[in-house]
Amino acid sequence: MRKAGDRELGPFLIGNRVNAIYLESEEPLYRHNCFIESLPQELSPEKAGSLLRRMPAYSEAERTLPALRRLNAVQRIQNIVVPLPEYLEIEQKFSRMIRNGYLARNPLSAEWIKQIQAGFPDLDWNRGSSYPYTPTIRSTAAGFSIIGASGVGKSTLIESILSLLPQVIIHREYNGRPFDQQQLVWLKLDCPYDGSPRGLCSSFFHAIDRLLGTRYAEKYANQRRTANDLMPIIAIIAANVGLGVLVIDEIQRLRGAQKDNSNLLLNFFVQLTNTIGVPVVLMGTYKALGLFTREFSLARRTTGQGDVLMHNFAEDQIWDYFIERVWRYQWTAVPTPLEQSLKKVIYEESQGILDIATKLYMLAQWEVIGSKDKTERITPVMIRVLARENLTAVAPILRALRMGDLEALKDISDIGLPGNLLQDHLRKALGRVQLQGTLNTLRNQVAVAEADEEGLGESPEEQLAALIVQAGYAPEIAVRSAQSACRRFAAETDLRLAGSEAFRLAAEETALKKATVEEAASPQEKKKRLKVVSLSGDLREIVAKAATETSPYDALKAAGVIKSAEEFLAAGAP
Repeated sequence: MRKAGDRELGPFLIGNRVNAIYLESEEPLYRHNCFIESLPQELSPEKAGSLLRRMPAYSEAERTLPALRRLNAVQRIQNIVVPLPEYLEIEQKFSRMIRNGYLARNPLSAEWIKQIQAGFPDLDWNRGSSYPYTPTIRSTAAGFSIIGASGVGKSTLIESILSLLPQVIIHREYNGRPFDQQQLVWLKLDCPYDGSPRGLCSSFFHAIDRLLGTRYAEKYANQRRTANDLMPIIAIIAANVGLGVLVIDEIQRLRGAQKDNSNLLLNFFVQLTNTIGVPVVLMGTYKALGLFTREFSLARRTTGQGDVLMHNFAEDQIWDYFIERVWRYQWTAVPTPLEQSLKKVIYEESQGILDIATKLYMLAQWEVIGSKDKTERITPVMIRVLARENLTAVAPILRALRMGDLEALKDISDIGLPGNLLQDHLRKALGRVQLQGTLNTLRNQVAVAEADEEGLGESPEEQLAALIVQAGYAPEIAVRSAQSACRRFAAETDLRLAGSEAFRLAAEETALKKATVEEAASPQEKKKRLKVVSLSGDLREIVAKAATETSPYDALKAAGVIKSAEEFLAAGAP
């Protein structure tokens, strides 16, 4: 969060910065307009759907992962974006709206004349006098509003559509002529919580400064200027930076503002569209519907592209398509098929609100993964219980949607699922699985200890390896030695002989490893340190191992087989 004075400013969406690439438009009216020709080409519905789609990675093999891993994987569902027919229609509206908004705002006079000539080839330019004549083309800029219940996907959709366009386009020259300009294609801001016009102005200045490197906030956002002073400045800045569209989210917050303040903002949006030609898109919940009847001109301007009411989805083939795509993301041990009874109960409990439906599905998986039910099966009864326990905050919206009561929806505050709901459930599920894993570990330890006391539960190899480790040898050497010795004496099933052999092998491998480490030592040091020991007592083995390093005499002496004569003389002295 950023601050201007003592006011907190909400976050704003940041997109891409690109250098201008100009593409001649197929539409004659758009030609020779650098603001339009620097935009990406218009998309077909198929391509728009492909670009809007967000389907996270998933593999059926992940069902075999430990429960803790699978619980965390369920969170991927929050990142799913399934393009639906309504989304593609809104993408087309945005594309037309931005281009029409730039139509009469060509920043280059010479190119503007070429643009008019291309768009109106039969236009009469002969005024019949000595004065120059340039026909006037009226701006047709018009925005639209998007209204719907919390959770139907308004913000996710619009942000996904905006991401299809660069936010800032850097121009250097156009048609061989210098043209130094930063074009701000779109800007999305949230309406202040208190509906304050001055708060919105402050957010605008700080956003422009962050995106374009300007210092408007420092220059204009001081306590002495009122909203009435700032709004004309904002209009001028919007024109200077080539703003293509201004998106204002959470517009229903104006319902809680003083009437004069809300009217001031609404009239400003009308002015911005009428006089500057910058389309404005207003987004909000059903509570915002009453705002658009106050000013007829605002209602007309915000329906230029056709208003969008994003209702909850009907229980039809579109709903089936959505829920089937989401259901593929399942991490239960055994797959739960999407039967008609499950489709129906999820729809009834979510009333076709996509956000609620996906979160119910996530809650259901967290409920069963790592539970006592080894199949981890999702059932309709479970969905109903989870909805009853967790959807109390959205109960008024769901009740109004079931009854089709639009008037009731207008009076419902902007409520949604608690922000910490999912994290609380994930934390509980993780805690349950971790506790179960700890208890299983403790039970296994007790079982091993009891088996040790009874002499049961461990193979001969494991028993020998444990004894060798206790004697101070490395665990990996102990395991190899025990396995080799037990294989050698398997026929005799004599643990005593196997034990002797295992210790011998461990000692020899340790000595060999030590000799390898000391390979870099001098010959004198090697001779001094060399001591080959054979637990089997075979003198030939001692001589053979030392043959390349020293003489047989020195090897036998180093092994303690040859003793000094003084020892015997001293022992026989009277």
